[in-house]
Amino acid sequence: MCNVSHAAPYKHFKNKEELIGAISEYVFNNFKSSLKEVTEKYKDDPYERIIELGKQYVWFMVENPDYLKFAFLTKCESGIIIEENELKSEEYIAFNLFKDCALDFLKSINVKKEDYAQDIIAMWSMVHGLATMLSYKTFSYEGDYLQLVEKILRKNLSF
Repeated sequence: MCNVSHAAPYKHFKNKEELIGAISEYVFNNFKSSLKEVTEKYKDDPYERIIELGKQYVWFMVENPDYLKFAFLTKCESGIIIEENELKSEEYIAFNLFKDCALDFLKSINVKKEDYAQDIIAMWSMVHGLATMLSYKTFSYEGDYLQLVEKILRKNLSF
C-alpha cells in the first residue's frame, strides 16, 4: 500500500512492533497537538473550551479516519483505569488533556466530585461516538457536521 518493498521498513525499524510504535507516536502526537491548540485558545472559559475541544476531537477523527481506526478501533489493552472514582491514564496523553478540561468544566458548574468519573466518561463517549459515526458514515448529514456536533454538545452539556 505504501509503494515500497516489504523489506524497506526494516531498514529503519528493527521489527514490526517498533514500526507500529512509531506510527502510534506519530498519530497520538498529532492528535494531542490538535487538541492542545483549542485548550490554549479557550483557557479562560471552561464551557467553551470543552465544547470546542469536543468539536476538534470529532473534526480530527473525521478528517483522519485511518488515525481513528488505528488509535481506537483495534484490540488493545486499556490505558485508562477507573480507580477510587478517578480516571487515570499514563499512556493516553490526549485523553488526559480531555479529562483535565472536562474536570475544569465540571468544577465550574459545581458538579459533585463523586460524579466526575462517570460524567467524564459520558462526555468522552459522546464525542468519540460522534467521531466514529461520522467517520464511518453511520448516518448521513447534509449540513456542516461540526455545527451538528456543536448543537449536540451544547444541548447535552447543560448539567
